[in-house]
Amino acid sequence: MNKKGYTLIEIITVFSLIGILISLSIPKITNDFGYLDNSLEELLRDVRYIQTEVMKNPSNSYKISVDSIKHSYYIVNSRNNNKVLKSVKLKNRYTISYNGNGDLYFNSSGTPINPGTFEITDTRLNKSKKVTVVVATGRTIIVE
Repeated sequence: MNKKGYTLIEIITVFSLIGILISLSIPKITNDFGYLDNSLEELLRDVRYIQTEVMKNPSNSYKISVDSIKHSYYIVNSRNNNKVLKSVKLKNRYTISYNGNGDLYFNSSGTPINPGTFEITDTRLNKSKKVTVVVATGRTIIVE
């Protein structure tokens, strides 16, 4: 018997297999992109948190400290023997840096002390995003 084409069942089978392979690979790709965005959003929330806490109660003294070697940052209560209130460790393929002069603090009016830019980089994709703390106002801006 001489066949010159494919049956409908063969075509459906091939497209089903292609669809399954694509659906298995897409969540992994989107999960990696989402991690960078989620980490940056969490950092932004943490910066705003310490700013508002100091503005609400001037006796508070919180800072954000970055440890680039450990891919981590910390919220520290500097009035309570530098007690770590929150520790965030990024996945090993991500790096974090801060170009401010030391740790980030805020005074009681919300003005940053040692303002600068936090940068989180995905070393595998060579993609980075930044959170900048503006000098006079303490406004936080995401820079893509």
